[in-house]
Formats: sequence, C-alpha cells, structure tokens
Amino acid sequence: MLFSYSWLQSFFKKKLPKPEKLAELLTLHSFEVKEVKKIGKDPALDIDVLPNRGPDCFSHIGVAREISAVTGYPLLVTDYPIKEDKNKRAKDFVSVEVRNKQACPRYTAKVITDVKVGPSPKWIKERLKVCGLQPINNIVDIANYVMLETGQPLHAFDGQKLEGRKIIVRFAKKREKIITIDGEKYDLDDEILVIADTERPVAIAGIKGGKTPEIDRKTKLIVLESANFEPRTIRHGSQ
Repeated sequence: MLFSYSWLQSFFKKKLPKPEKLAELLTLHSFEVKEVKKIGKDPALDIDVLPNRGPDCFSHIGVAREISAVTGYPLLVTDYPIKEDKNKRAKDFVSVEVRNKQACPRYTAKVITDVKVGPSPKWIKERLKVCGLQPINNIVDIANYVMLETGQPLHAFDGQKLEGRKIIVRFAKKREKIITIDGEKYDLDDEILVIADTERPVAIAGIKGGKTPEIDRKTKLIVLESANFEPRTIRHGSQ
C-alpha cells in the first residue's frame, strides 16, 4: 500500500527522518517498505502491511502511530468538530433497515444538505494521486481521503436518487443486477450482500457503489455511509 510521506509528516511537529531512513526504520521494526518513489513532489512509501496488522495499520494514522512508537515522536491528532443543524434529523431524509445483523453488525448514515459539488483543493488531489487514487470531485474525494487517513471506508450516495428515501442492507435476490460506478454490469445472487433502496440494489456492500445514486454536479443532498460488514461475506461477494 502506498503512503504519502508529507501526509505522514502532518501527524508530527518534529521533522521525520528522510524518506529512505524512515523506510529503513519501518523495515527493521514493523513492516517491509518495498520501495520509496517520488510522485510529483511527494515521496511515496510502498509499505507491505502484514495482514494481521490490517485493522490498525491500513491507514496513514495507523502507520503514523507505528512511526511514533519507533521514533518516540509525539503524535498529533486533529479533532474535526461536526456542525449540525439541531432542527434537522437524518431520519427526516432517509431511513435505514439492516435485515441481517450478522452480515452487517453496524450501519450508520449521516445526511449532509445544501451540498455544492466541484473540484477538490489541490493538496487533497495531490495526496490522493500519491496513494494511487484518481480525484473525481470534492465529495467522492473526501470520502476516499478519510478512508486513506483513518482506515474506515465511506460511501456517499445522492440522497435524492434513493427510491423511497430508504436504505436497506440485505442479501441480493436471485437474478438481481447492478451497474456499478465504473459502468460494469453484475449478476447478483442470494449470497452477495447489497445496499438497496426500495426498488433495487444501489451498491455491493463493502465493494462497489452503484451507478444509479452516484454523485454528480446536480447533487444537493448527500447520504454518507459508514458501516462494518462481516469480512467473510465481503470476501465472498468480491470473488
């Protein structure tokens, strides 16, 4: 997995060792760094995070914690306060039903209104590119950014495109189909977990979003998904 050196540096006041030296320290103490390469102006560390460390180190903040433990440098973690309109509630815009608690132990949805879709700031675009992701727009980009920073995947739906203003987490029905955001068409079966509205699947859970409720320039209402899915179910669906 690629990690941005400048992004890792943002978690520390003290200057980190140079990229090659940092790669050497991580290889000696934590994980093998397979390569250090320059992408634009930012060095990228290709770190082979071990599978058993995935939950805590498949993210920039996870690797930064590891660097803090190795170097003794204090870790900086920024608190991002949420501004909420107390007169509006998420359930006024969308409801959530989880039909299989084992396959999806937790599903949360936050609603963001009066959205203006456009390009992301340059610094976000650059960090995404270093990590191998292509910038799309500010909404999709910030969801990907949070995933790379914290390790928690997010998915954004256009809330006005969800039929019945409802999200249903369920297994697909036989012969159901979905077209994903990359334009691919998939035949589903009853062992594949999906996110659906009242009419059809709108995402393959934990794997790919659907084309129908994707974010575009006309989007004004975002339903932001943050969920935990049972890993074996997701691996099966991915296959």
